[in-house]
Amino acid sequence: MDIQGGAEPSPGIERSPENPGGTRMDPNPPRTQAPCARAGADAASTTTPGVEIRKPAQLPSRFDVPATAIAPLFRARLVRIIRCRVDFDLDVNARPTARVLGGYYRTRRLVRIYSHDRDQGRRPLEELFDTFLHEVAHHLEYTEPDTFSARACGRVPGRMHSMLFWRILGELKYRWICIQDRPADAEA
Repeated sequence: MDIQGGAEPSPGIERSPENPGGTRMDPNPPRTQAPCARAGADAASTTTPGVEIRKPAQLPSRFDVPATAIAPLFRARLVRIIRCRVDFDLDVNARPTARVLGGYYRTRRLVRIYSHDRDQGRRPLEELFDTFLHEVAHHLEYTEPDTFSARACGRVPGRMHSMLFWRILGELKYRWICIQDRPADAEA
């Protein structure tokens, strides 16, 4: 390299009137781009001088609770809302359905929730919990109507939901909203 001549100094070597030979190091050398940034990176990446940040093809829209944790989570929430005197089984089924969100099977005391929609994939957690409360309201309607000031189950043959059912579901949702509005330390 010719110090006096026309050869360019290496990046980071400053050439100025005070340093015509370009032998003094610049404290802030220019940064070089990553090879793919120089070659023209694809639209899924962003480049900053010297740094390349790759973005995922699709950003996650929300945190999804693992399917195996849904049943324990819902049971823990239910205990905070109401304590059922008669136990029931809970099945979170991953079979995709088009319309049905869940069901209550009275003879088996089984609450079943379908976690996947046929067209849209996994249902949102809030929708699953609403379905869970709906099916638990059916369970409470059959097993403990006296808890909600009724002598017996109010179900009318041929109708899916009785006045007692709607009263129970409204009470469950109201209690859940009240729990969410409370500060976390107030529950203990």
